[in-house]
Amino acid sequence: MLTALAILFVLLLVGSIFYGFSIVMRKPPTEEELRTEKCSLCGNRFPKEELVERPVGDYKVYYFCQQCVGGLYRDMQEKDVASGVDTKRLIAEAREKKN
Repeated sequence: MLTALAILFVLLLVGSIFYGFSIVMRKPPTEEELRTEKCSLCGNRFPKEELVERPVGDYKVYYFCQQCVGGLYRDMQEKDVASGVDTKRLIAEAREKKN
């Protein structure tokens, strides 16, 4: 019984040491990483000023680059043409109701 407890203690101690080293060795973000964000769709890094950000809920923020926003817009236009929906009119009506 004592041997099993000793082995468990040593394993716990070794695990704690490795976990502590991983925390200590973690590098801080660089200046570039602090000034940039990844696009949520393509994953490329861009300066925050070039990205459109959309908050979702209280804590999650999605960032979108110009190319991805343009691609989403083209995809939506293609769907609208196929289904016969006038998205621009629907958006304008929603904005009028909001104001």
